Amino acid sequence: MEQIEMMTMKELHLREEAHNLQLIDKQELMTNFAFENRMVQGADKDGNYVVKEPSQIANYTKIRKKITGEIEKDEAKVNQLKELSDRAQRAREEALKDLKKGGN
Repeated sequence: MEQIEMMTMKELHLREEAHNLQLIDKQELMTNFAFENRMVQGADKDGNYVVKEPSQIANYTKIRKKITGEIEKDEAKVNQLKELSDRAQRAREEALKDLKKGGN
């Protein structure tokens, strides 16, 4: 009798992530083939290539980061730094107001 193995939610998430990354890898490969094909054709009326880099078609690094959750971490860090910058700006403005009040 064959035993059925159960998968945890974490394992399922990792399998889905691996599957999505594999699909992106295949898509990137097709994009690179299209880019190579562009070497033979795909120029504008002046003979200049319309697409100069494969990343102009799709940003696979960003897509991979979105799949793995890294992009949310990066966005959270940017939002935190923006909030700190906004606080510093408000503090500067308040300090300038206080200096002007004290100077009168």
